[in-house]
Amino acid sequence: MTKMKMKIALIGCLSLISFGTLTTSCGKDDNNPEELPNGNIEAAVGTYKGKLYARVHPNEQRKTWYDAIVIVSKEGSNKLKISAKTGQEYSAVTSKTFTVETGAFFGTNTQDIVSLTGSMEGMFSFYGSNKTIVVTTDQQASSDIDFEFEGTKQ
Repeated sequence: MTKMKMKIALIGCLSLISFGTLTTSCGKDDNNPEELPNGNIEAAVGTYKGKLYARVHPNEQRKTWYDAIVIVSKEGSNKLKISAKTGQEYSAVTSKTFTVETGAFFGTNTQDIVSLTGSMEGMFSFYGSNKTIVVTTDQQASSDIDFEFEGTKQ
């Protein structure tokens, strides 16, 4: 008789544990109910107007252009190309293509885009909250003209 009571007690305990596990499963009642936006690098594609800082002629001081125009274009599923507008004094700066990733890097629930850490081209950041970019390029060849740019999407 005691073996029967032990089996019933064991079955009861297992049933209670199983019932508790089923009723406390994960759901949509997490502490952070807002989901992060899905990243899409096309958010950064477009024309930007802002301040460009570079030395476009050898042996010349670095110069600042206000109201400079830079174009960001998509070059692949995770690549963005940054080029200066043609026909301008600063157009000689070297275009760069950055491998990028998306995420909420500069705030909660924002769609931000940044170049991969250690990028040889320099640094690219797109701030999704205010649609601005900050770009710093690095010289990779003796003929490269590196530049810095901060601007807002037009």
